[in-house]
Amino acid sequence: MTSLKRNLRSTLLSGLMVAAIGGAAIAEPVKIGVFGPMTGDAAAMGQSLRESVDLAVKEKNAAGGLLGEKIEIVYADDSGKPEEAVNVAKRLISRDEVLLTLGSISSPASLAASQVSRQGEVPQIVIAGTAQKITTLGNKWVFRSPVPDTKLVSDLVDFIHEKFPNYKKFAFLYVNDDFGRGGFEAFKKAGQKHGFEIVAEERYTRGDIDFTSQLGRIKSAGADAMIEWSRYTEGALVAKQFAQIGMTIPRFASDGVATPKFVELGGDAVNGVYFTTHFSLATAADIPAAQTFIEKYKAAYGRNPDSYAAEAYDAITLAILGVEKAGKADREAVRAALAASSFESVRGPFKFDEKGDPLLTTHVVKLDGGKETNARAMAVQN
Repeated sequence: MTSLKRNLRSTLLSGLMVAAIGGAAIAEPVKIGVFGPMTGDAAAMGQSLRESVDLAVKEKNAAGGLLGEKIEIVYADDSGKPEEAVNVAKRLISRDEVLLTLGSISSPASLAASQVSRQGEVPQIVIAGTAQKITTLGNKWVFRSPVPDTKLVSDLVDFIHEKFPNYKKFAFLYVNDDFGRGGFEAFKKAGQKHGFEIVAEERYTRGDIDFTSQLGRIKSAGADAMIEWSRYTEGALVAKQFAQIGMTIPRFASDGVATPKFVELGGDAVNGVYFTTHFSLATAADIPAAQTFIEKYKAAYGRNPDSYAAEAYDAITLAILGVEKAGKADREAVRAALAASSFESVRGPFKFDEKGDPLLTTHVVKLDGGKETNARAMAVQN
């Protein structure tokens, strides 16, 4: 070997060693996967999710990041569909190698993705899926930001009994999926303690646009009030058709309509609707963390946050807290830290029960003139 060849070889090896050392020194971001309906008929919820996550991560990165590294959010669109949620969860875990995931919005999508999280042993924080089944299958890897439907419904039942003591007969209209069926079964069970009777049970398929047949049967059922478990798109259509056929009985709805889009799509027809929600400006006056969040969100986006934005903000805050408590980018360590976490959330003092559900109080609001009002503060109705 000539002197020139020896020098070239030496230079090449030295360069490879420097590159290897330099590569090892490159900071690896803390990757968090976030998925939900960024398109489709629930895209407004996905927008709220993304805005809150961006808000929290931008602030955290500006303050130095997480474990000394920047946080990188990898977004994925599941269109609110279970099959898509499975695909994006697999991609986030296997290809993108995220430390944990946040998602989804709907119960069917969240439940489907939770099986992927379990198999991959990756922590998952559900943003808004309320079906109780999500946390009752023995999956230690799944946690939930929202109050589950059984608690939502039980609190709604108690609210109706307290504020409307003469109401005993109810008609129930719901979307025929895990979300809707869960709400119906929970209401039927919780209502037994107050002597509630279901005099009409009507259902529909997600994506339906004509509900006049179901509403017609409810109108003739002799119910004191109607309970509806819908998401905002179908819920707004139901409200319009409710008014068009001359129905006037009181209406109580799920957290699926807890978004300004419900008012935008439903117009005057949604006034008078009571619904459960995880967060509302009308009920946040006494929660310091909520006031701070509202100010930050409004400054960033020029409007007030909805309940999905609040749930997402608490979820990303929990994710950051869990990684900090774990002290390392290790999935099992983060899972254990999440299970033991507690903090002052934008919805009140937050901690998980043994199933991974939050111990929070359900908010109930009434739409009046297109604005949410605190229904718990109103007088008893006779």
